[in-house]
Amino acid sequence: MKNVKERMAEEIASSSGSDGGDEEEMDDIQNKWEEQQIRKAIKCPQTMDSDLLHGHSPPRMKKYVAPKFSSPPVTVEDIRKRLTARIGSIEEVHRAHILDSEKYTRDLENARNTLQKLETSSSERSYKFFKAMKVYVENFVDCLNEKVQEIYQLESEMSQILAGHSRTLLKRRQDDLQRQSAAIQKLAGTGNGNDVLAEEQMESHLQDMELRRERRRQKREDSGQIDHHEGMSSDDELSPDHEHEYKQDQEDVLLLCKPIFDDVHEDFCQTKNILFKFHEWREQFPETYYDAYISLCIPKLLSPLVRKQLIGWNPLRDTTELEHMSWYCDLDDFCYSKHDREDNMEDNPNHKVLSAVIEKTVIPIVSGLVEHVWDPMSSVQTSRLVHFCKTHVLGDEKSKPVQGLLSCLISRLKKAIEEDVFIPLYAKRLLQDRTSPHSRFQERQFWSAVKLFGNILLWDGFLQEEILQELSLDKLLNRYLLLVLLNVEPDSELLEKCRKIVEYLPQSWFRGLGSGETLARLGNFSKNLVNFVHALHKLNDRKSMEVLVSLLLKIKAENLAEDVVAQYSITV
Repeated sequence: MKNVKERMAEEIASSSGSDGGDEEEMDDIQNKWEEQQIRKAIKCPQTMDSDLLHGHSPPRMKKYVAPKFSSPPVTVEDIRKRLTARIGSIEEVHRAHILDSEKYTRDLENARNTLQKLETSSSERSYKFFKAMKVYVENFVDCLNEKVQEIYQLESEMSQILAGHSRTLLKRRQDDLQRQSAAIQKLAGTGNGNDVLAEEQMESHLQDMELRRERRRQKREDSGQIDHHEGMSSDDELSPDHEHEYKQDQEDVLLLCKPIFDDVHEDFCQTKNILFKFHEWREQFPETYYDAYISLCIPKLLSPLVRKQLIGWNPLRDTTELEHMSWYCDLDDFCYSKHDREDNMEDNPNHKVLSAVIEKTVIPIVSGLVEHVWDPMSSVQTSRLVHFCKTHVLGDEKSKPVQGLLSCLISRLKKAIEEDVFIPLYAKRLLQDRTSPHSRFQERQFWSAVKLFGNILLWDGFLQEEILQELSLDKLLNRYLLLVLLNVEPDSELLEKCRKIVEYLPQSWFRGLGSGETLARLGNFSKNLVNFVHALHKLNDRKSMEVLVSLLLKIKAENLAEDVVAQYSITV
């Protein structure tokens, strides 16, 4: 910076060319400057003197000292490690950013889908559909409420017709049995012969019974049936008048069934059209369809229509399968649509609609037939009923309809054993002549019990094994059949009886048995087979002995069979 004197000199020099009148002004400026300098010179010493008088020393200037740093030497490896760590941290942050970006993308897509669904659900089309569906369901329910009582009334009438027919046949069979037993007791001199009219009626009934048997024999011969024993056929023949009346009653009920829905539009009485409405709902608005649990409602809605179609169906006599009925085919198509068959979703509730209809509608109908119509002594009825149960009753065994069916089956089998099995025991002298009435009657009743034995064992695989063994072995074989086997002479007929009994026994009962022992419930039967072997040995009938040993092996009574084989050197 230039001092004041120099600035003033420059100003004087710059103004040297100005007028002479300015010289005086310049002198004044010079004088003022000199005075200022004198005052400054006088003021500084005074200040220094005052500081000295008060004892203040002038500040000392600090000497600058450069800082000293001690840092370890930095190598290339250290730099590389730091860079690697830095890169790893940056990559981790980058991955986190990628995950966040993907999450935001998914959230955005879900938001768009939700928005689209909301726009669709709130559209005019969905509003119209649900409004129309609501009106349709209300009208459909009102229609069923008007028709359901009529359907159930006709169903009850048909059940009464079938039950009455079954009671007629059952009563006639029991009456025939009593008349035969009374007639044979009369031959033995133990009957009451005072009532002549009763004897004439009994003789007439016995002749009529024998005529029916003769017609069944002729029918078997015409069909070529050879393996048959007297007593194993079912006597379900009615007189022409009764048969005509029975069929006419059924036809009348079926005629009343036809016009039930004549005044109803097809959309409310045909299962195909009804299911199409719900199929549209499922295809267009699946979320609301499943939220409303429609698959649980359909079986109850269709129950009256299905029952109406089943009024003329009798699984005990008809050969018509459920798979051939229209309602079954419609439900099968509804439950298993094309995309469902491809996906094969096990948890799809639609797949359970058909089985639910069978469980809640068909099985109760079959339970009523079992309780009031089914004759366990009929092999034809039993085999058809077994086929139906093993084919269609595949649901939860703990459900009420299935439990009701099982209870009816067991109860009816027990009742048949108690009421329909009667095997009289006569003295051996009365049975020596195989053509005698006593022998023929006992033989017929024995084979009738064997037929029931086989019919019971047809339920193997459906009823519990313990229940079947109790019914067939405890209540029938050991209580009735063994008593007859013990009182007959060992011959070819005895061999056939034992063979038939073993033939009916399910082989699944003997799997897993060890130590060469058979079932405990077959203990007495297997011992009797051994006794028959001893008796046949006295007759020197080795061929029959070999057959009995093979029967012992078939029921896994291996220890008894080995003893007999070793004792008599039998070739197995």
